[in-house]
Amino acid sequence: MTLRDFAVKLIWGNRVYSLFMAPFDRYTVDVKPSSSFPTDTIALNKLCRLADSRNAAWAKGFSDLLFPSAENIFHRKIWEFNQIIHGLRRLRRLSPDAVALGIGCGHEELMYFLATRLKMVYATDLYQGGYLGDEGADDVLLHPDKYAPFRYPEDRLRVLRMDARELSFEDGTFDIVFSLSALEHFGRKADKRRALKEMNRVLKPGGVAALTTELILNRLGWRRDYFKIRDLTELIGEAGFALSGPLDLGIEEEFASPPVAFPHEVFRTPHVIVRLFHAIFTSLSVFLVKPGDPAGKGRALIGEEADAPTKPYLYKAGWDVVRAPARVDPGSEFSVSLKIRNEGDAIWYHNSSRSHRVRIGVWATAEDGANLTGEPIRFSFPRNVKPGDEVMMDLNLPSLAKEGSLRLQIDLVKEYYFWFRDKGSPLLAIPIVSG
Repeated sequence: MTLRDFAVKLIWGNRVYSLFMAPFDRYTVDVKPSSSFPTDTIALNKLCRLADSRNAAWAKGFSDLLFPSAENIFHRKIWEFNQIIHGLRRLRRLSPDAVALGIGCGHEELMYFLATRLKMVYATDLYQGGYLGDEGADDVLLHPDKYAPFRYPEDRLRVLRMDARELSFEDGTFDIVFSLSALEHFGRKADKRRALKEMNRVLKPGGVAALTTELILNRLGWRRDYFKIRDLTELIGEAGFALSGPLDLGIEEEFASPPVAFPHEVFRTPHVIVRLFHAIFTSLSVFLVKPGDPAGKGRALIGEEADAPTKPYLYKAGWDVVRAPARVDPGSEFSVSLKIRNEGDAIWYHNSSRSHRVRIGVWATAEDGANLTGEPIRFSFPRNVKPGDEVMMDLNLPSLAKEGSLRLQIDLVKEYYFWFRDKGSPLLAIPIVSG
């Protein structure tokens, strides 16, 4: 552990909080054992709970989005996606003729899912930078399929650069507005109010705004970009919305004591309740309705969802070894030449965004399978590789320090997401003698 890591753990850790702040703090929401929360019906307006995943209808979102469902890796961000889908289903808003607007979408999975269900989805964001895994990368505007987690009707999704506080759509355009953990980042309270009013304006009467955000759970907690419940409900009313039902503000005590401590426990799971120094928070979902005459003209659509099973992309590479040395000298660089075919149905994008581009990874293993090179050496394609296309690659490799019979292992990686071998594509192994 480095000195910096030790200092972060000491200052931000649960022990320091429990000794110096917890005696003066308390939760401002209901805290009960997970088993005490009923799961036969999941409320629409509620805080994140792992117990929700025990409801079969709610848990359908895992397969809808190809997300893992194991409780030991449960994450509140995945809960947000499932909760929005479940709520829209409960409210019968996934009509095939409905039109939806996404706010602060980045390239999140929900916009692709809704494109498989609705007539049209408009996904908007500022797209100015690489926020969290390149969610703000502007090449989403050019080819959103690069970031798609599964196949979707490409003509039903438009991605646009747009400020949520000034939406470029006419009044009463949309049946649904959706936004996941974006509202809290819109600046001052006046900016958040303005964004909510814009959502209300572009919705049809009776339309639904399905939102998630971060809610502060403790008395001492405060962050400019997170909400306390009174501030949020005031903004909802000021924007002209009504909550679709009561608020369920209960949390599970198993995850409240202690919560996940940021930043050093960022990968701890289950990830349900989080503490960032003095602020304890989790995700909150709200389904907001724009008032209007239930039988009025231009009212938002309500209807039955059309069945559209999620179809994952096929990521598969075919390999031909054009040239490879049988023996190399230790300490000397060498090269191999390959023909690589795209035998799947997704484009391999080569451009420079940090995530989702496809690259070649090469590493060496000993006879016993031990990795000799550590993290694979990456090589970029010279262009996008479409399904059925092939590309010639010369891979210039550094020297191998170890002598003996070795194997070069070659695979493709969709950066930040998966290696092709994890999707069933075969590795290429080239035997080489060093020495």
